[in-house]
Amino acid sequence: MDSNNLLFISLAIMMILIIICFILNAVNSSKINTLMDYSDEGDIIGALKDYYDKVDDLSKTVNDTSDAVILSRLANCENDSHISLKKIAIVNFDAYDDVKGNLSFALAILNNNNDGFILTSLYGHNSCNTYVREITGGETPVKLLNEEKEALNEAKNKLMRTGNNG
Repeated sequence: MDSNNLLFISLAIMMILIIICFILNAVNSSKINTLMDYSDEGDIIGALKDYYDKVDDLSKTVNDTSDAVILSRLANCENDSHISLKKIAIVNFDAYDDVKGNLSFALAILNNNNDGFILTSLYGHNSCNTYVREITGGETPVKLLNEEKEALNEAKNKLMRTGNNG
């Protein structure tokens, strides 16, 4: 190659580099101008500090609020868990001498306060009767079948779960 071509290529490369520098300068200038819009009296460092302080305050607010919301929801769940029906027992039996296979049942369902109900189904050849007995504090004013008493006692003796158990 002769020296004129080499000089021409060198100038072309320098022009391309100058154009790239102008473009990068314009982009950075745009970012600086945007930052300056948020600053008072053209103080970029002060604007950045204010920005980071605001972000930090927002982060603290979100975290504090989140903790409060989570604790509130947890307290509501713990309160609701005491009244949820979770102590369950079932006793299968033969309600009538002529029907075999333990097709009848007494199902006791209680909460931690031993409030709930007993669902009893008596199965016979020609009928199937279902009864519900309300239970309050582990007691009912209605006379219970032996199987209903057994289901009630089994349900009452189920362990109560608390927040301390895993």
